[in-house]
Amino acid sequence: MDSDLQTSIKRPLKIFMAAGEVSSDRQAGHLARKLLLQRGDAQLFGCGGGAMQGAGVDVRVETAQYGCIGMQESARFSKPLHRAMSDISTLVRSEKPDLAVLVDSEHFNGHVASFLNQQRIPFVYYFPPQVWLWGRWRARAVAKRSRLIIPAFLAEVDIYRSKGGRVQWCGHPLLDLVKPEADHEKIFREFGLDPSLPTMAIMPGSRAQELEELAPSLLAAARQIKQRHPQLQLILPVAAPHLLTRLQQEIAAAQLTADIKIIDQHVYTCLSRCEVVMLSSGTATLEVALLGVPMVVAYRVKPLTYFVARRVVSTRFIAMPNILLDEPIVPELIQKDLTVERLVAETVQILENPERRTWMRKHLRRIPPLLGTQGAISRAASLVLDEASIAPAARQTS
Repeated sequence: MDSDLQTSIKRPLKIFMAAGEVSSDRQAGHLARKLLLQRGDAQLFGCGGGAMQGAGVDVRVETAQYGCIGMQESARFSKPLHRAMSDISTLVRSEKPDLAVLVDSEHFNGHVASFLNQQRIPFVYYFPPQVWLWGRWRARAVAKRSRLIIPAFLAEVDIYRSKGGRVQWCGHPLLDLVKPEADHEKIFREFGLDPSLPTMAIMPGSRAQELEELAPSLLAAARQIKQRHPQLQLILPVAAPHLLTRLQQEIAAAQLTADIKIIDQHVYTCLSRCEVVMLSSGTATLEVALLGVPMVVAYRVKPLTYFVARRVVSTRFIAMPNILLDEPIVPELIQKDLTVERLVAETVQILENPERRTWMRKHLRRIPPLLGTQGAISRAASLVLDEASIAPAARQTS
């Protein structure tokens, strides 16, 4: 065996992980747990948030709060991101990792990828930009820079390969994660909820811009629906601790403090018992779909962002269940269509119509087979460790 490779296998692997928003922090955390389970002596460090830290990653730079979509929306984070990149560059130069793992967060990780390339540090892109949905031209840069690409969706494989990328699809991680517990009644009572009463969830998103754009409308609609159905229980899962204060303020402004239970644990179990969910477009729509729960999907961005997006998006839908099935299974309220009146009408139509809920659940059951098989995170972790093991020798001989 080559002595350099033998040495790299014996010594602890150093893996830098980067996530620039709440959802990618969570996915990076799940991957980190599997990495440490398979290679307990691996040294994981990087930038992200609480989910990564809780999974055993030494988070040196806090970046999970910077998630945004669009140029206008990202302007507020320009200075903090510049400072974060300065800290990241110092960290990487000091630690000299064997490999980096970039998780989602296209805007943020685009800067990280450029720096890593300059430092000749190979990286795996986990949850790469979803080029199958918009802007296929973006695939070239990702394919050129990445040592390995591990996409979440099968449709991305051929696109990245056509641009010269090494690609391995493992399946979608949510198949491993979205698993409600059996004893939902006990969990409901712990939150002060009655398991015999109907329940609705409100999920306004995990980005600051989403809370600003969506929370007031979703909560105003929830208040009207609650007035129409007094026995309806309202829950709001909090995506990350740093969002809690803002959510409490929005709930208070909607005069719903006494009516909404904020959920920070057992989220999938609580969601699985809902009649309907009102939520922001994003990963949460796929989580709710895998639970088989009917939903109404909402989204609004700045006019310029929407104008640009409509010219590069290659799908007619925004909700992942509709995209995957290529049918309008769940209602979508976008931009001007997103009004309190429309939210109330669409949600009540589902809430008061058992046949509509049954029809929606039937179609949502078609989604899991499209996402591969369970074990995706473990398979991805094995691929990352393989790359990390050969990276030092490859760098020395290049």
